[in-house]
Amino acid sequence: MSIERKAISALKWATGAKLVVQVASWAGTLVVVRLLAPEAYGLMAKVGVVCTVAGAIADLGLEAAIVRSSELVRDDVRKLFSLSLLFGVGMTALVVALSPLLARVFHEPRLTWPIAAASLQFVIGAIAVVPSALWARDLSFRNLAKVEVVSGISTTIATLLLAMSGADVWALVLGTLFGALVRSSTLLALGEREWPLLSFRGVAEHLKFGLTVASGRVSYFILVQSDVLIGSAFLSTTEIGQYSMALQLATLPMAKIMGTINQITLPAMARQQNDPSRVRHSVLKSVGLMSLVAFPALCGISAVAPELVRVLFGTRWLQAIPALMILPLIVPIRMICGVLFTTSLALGNRTLDLRNTVVNFVLLPTGFFIGAHWGLVGLCSAWLVSVPVAYACNVPALLRFIHLSARDLAAECAPPMLASAVMYGAVFGLRTGLVGQSPIVALNALIVGGAVVYCAVMALISPRHLASILGFARSMVARGTPETA
Repeated sequence: MSIERKAISALKWATGAKLVVQVASWAGTLVVVRLLAPEAYGLMAKVGVVCTVAGAIADLGLEAAIVRSSELVRDDVRKLFSLSLLFGVGMTALVVALSPLLARVFHEPRLTWPIAAASLQFVIGAIAVVPSALWARDLSFRNLAKVEVVSGISTTIATLLLAMSGADVWALVLGTLFGALVRSSTLLALGEREWPLLSFRGVAEHLKFGLTVASGRVSYFILVQSDVLIGSAFLSTTEIGQYSMALQLATLPMAKIMGTINQITLPAMARQQNDPSRVRHSVLKSVGLMSLVAFPALCGISAVAPELVRVLFGTRWLQAIPALMILPLIVPIRMICGVLFTTSLALGNRTLDLRNTVVNFVLLPTGFFIGAHWGLVGLCSAWLVSVPVAYACNVPALLRFIHLSARDLAAECAPPMLASAVMYGAVFGLRTGLVGQSPIVALNALIVGGAVVYCAVMALISPRHLASILGFARSMVARGTPETA
């Protein structure tokens, strides 16, 4: 089977799994968010800062190293597995020991035990790194999709039951841990298992690649978590909870879709790295399809934010509306650039990734620090300024490396951007005619009206994009899985 067909089949399974998990997750979240106060989500956001960064360090990029190498021998896999276990255990012990200090950093003594408990996920994840990496390397996402569905639904059910029992922030902490445990247990039950081999001879190059990936991830996670870290010095825990929930909803497409895209892009592009024209075609196709979906989805979330918050979250979350109107607007750009940087890394360019990290380290935290002085709206607005400036410094060199022109990239992105802008204005105009309607009636009317306007404008200015996504959808349905095609 060709790489393109295998990647499409992988995307089919992975996307389907993400969709099922997300529907179940958000169905549960809509109940949980009405049971828990914004303050609980603020506490969990601070726990997430610690665990996200520490988890990226503990991972060491070893799963990516296994995925990237198609000729990795069994003993090398076992050696990398042992490294993963050692760092998982070590990082858990370190975070547990430092949890009282970390709680003081956030000015929240209540965080000590939630941080310590949440750190157990490092060990839980390390146990199943081998079956997960081997399936991803072979683009065998059918079984991975099943695992994601089971673990995602388990997380949702556990969190919901704990929230109903009055567990407060512990519902979020323990629900996440339970989901991680189910995921690792299922991977070990269904996947290829290996015993660790405590020897590091012959894995230096794989470790070097893993460390490169890990350093990029750690830097990235520090950057994207620096908003909560810096914001915690200026905003209350309740405001951080409102910001966190708005950011979670705003970045939902990026978190779910980009995780899948990157998981598939890395091995697929690595196998095509000797054919630049093929890489260029694949990247443009990916960017075009993503733009067609991301711009209207995220601009739509922003446009209907007042109705969306009232219907989904309830009245005590009303102060999150400005955040939800601002944050989604930058996400499509981040998604598109994410594809470009993943492609660059798959082609072996570590310099551009490092350069991007350095620029972001300067610009994003600076923006958050300045913006946080103006409260919740200022913190959100910092994304709209800092991210475009950072990409302006890095993307030109990235395009040259991938052999893409800015004109080619714009041809894929501009029509969906323009159609989304027209849709945005149409939604605001339509809202004036819905005064007095219930929030749920207004929300449905705005969504339908916005979708009709977007599709009409796209059909007028770029029917090629619509034909492209229709063809992609047919290929997703028609082509079999890697195991059966």
